[in-house]
Amino acid sequence: MEPQDNRLERKMKFDSAFNSILTTDKQDYPNWVAGIKMAAAKDYVASSPIDHSIQFGRFQQSEADLPQMAIPRLQEVFKKWSSTSMDERVEAMTEALRQLDIQRYRLAALVSLSAGMNEKEAMFEVDRLIEVTEALIDEAAEAPQGRPTGIWAVLGSYNSPLAGPLSYAFAAILAGNVVFLVPPKECPAPVYMAYGLIAKGPMAEALSLATDPVGEMRRNLMDHPDLAGVAVCGSGEIVDEAMFTHVDEELGFVAEIKGMNPAVVSSIKDLDAAAYMVLESAFSYSGQRMDSCSKVVVLSKVFEPFLKALLNAAEAFTVGDPADSTINTGPLASPERTDEFLSLVKELEGHVVHGGKAVTDGFLHDGEYVRPAILVGLDDDHEFNTMDHSLPFLSVQEAQDLEDALDKVHACETGVSVGIFSDAQEEVERFLAETKADVVYVNSSNNCIAPGTKARLSAFQS
Repeated sequence: MEPQDNRLERKMKFDSAFNSILTTDKQDYPNWVAGIKMAAAKDYVASSPIDHSIQFGRFQQSEADLPQMAIPRLQEVFKKWSSTSMDERVEAMTEALRQLDIQRYRLAALVSLSAGMNEKEAMFEVDRLIEVTEALIDEAAEAPQGRPTGIWAVLGSYNSPLAGPLSYAFAAILAGNVVFLVPPKECPAPVYMAYGLIAKGPMAEALSLATDPVGEMRRNLMDHPDLAGVAVCGSGEIVDEAMFTHVDEELGFVAEIKGMNPAVVSSIKDLDAAAYMVLESAFSYSGQRMDSCSKVVVLSKVFEPFLKALLNAAEAFTVGDPADSTINTGPLASPERTDEFLSLVKELEGHVVHGGKAVTDGFLHDGEYVRPAILVGLDDDHEFNTMDHSLPFLSVQEAQDLEDALDKVHACETGVSVGIFSDAQEEVERFLAETKADVVYVNSSNNCIAPGTKARLSAFQS
């Protein structure tokens, strides 16, 4: 792949791509099943959470019985695709990788516009997909291969609108399976753009694509008796439904679940730096990233000074148009997410010590902008100390000592990461020994954590 551009070149290329995508005519997007274009009786318009006047076109409101029609076709495709050699699959995936790399800036610009990510976050999504694809190709060349299992459903969410779903789709396809991918209803355009780049030759049949804003088709897909497995990356309803589906022991299941990604603040001298990194971990991409921290457990000995530092950092944390490079975070993914956030703020009255309001200044009135909320004083068993909501809330929870802090970490849905801020080596060693997550970090923001952590060929083979 091409060398990484320097910061100025990267910004110029991204801005050029952003303006190009912004002025591109909207279009209609069909479903694609086994390489065949399909439309539904109803469709819906996808618009940008940055400004709803920015529309990408019409997507299909898939019929609930689409899986019943599609699965027999995909079974025939599976017979052909699974019989191809690994060398043939690698060749097809290598060409797909080349096309993605060529269009990486346009893809990132579309991620930004459709999901509300800023340039850094959007480029991270695209570069992560490229990185995972390269790793999968390397795995295909080095690891002993199992047997493909059949048709996989891959379910996407706004938490990672491109890298998440396509990482798992690519792993399943390179392993010899075929994939029925349901992109996030709020921002399906990036997956469709990627599909247009990579769906050439046999790949066009191995990867099917259908939007489903209602959810009935998705539920029927997961319940189909001829499905080999389900892969899901994200949060909310789709994850809950997939977890319920997993009660069938014969069904393959790969899940990357957001969770609370909690952090602990203990014996650290530079509380200002720790506060900034916690805030960045919590509120980048408006608290919607796969690694967004929604709970920080602070030892009593530093609770008051840390909270003061956190609130000071929050005052300087800016919300606005993600095209503005001086802005820290952009909008929520959809009007529904904004309504949910503001409704929850009302329920949490008395515990919100910062933020929790809609931002409608100037031209922001037609977007989904809110000021992230910091919560203090909630009971230990309160849902905002135990469950993730994938919204820009950060609960600050007090602990008496490290043992108490560890108990509070273990009492919540951890997700993909846990972290600690401490200068005491013995505390760090204990934390590392007693916590479990895909990533455990020390004295840093967790924004380097990437989606697709479980995208391996072996996860999709028997």
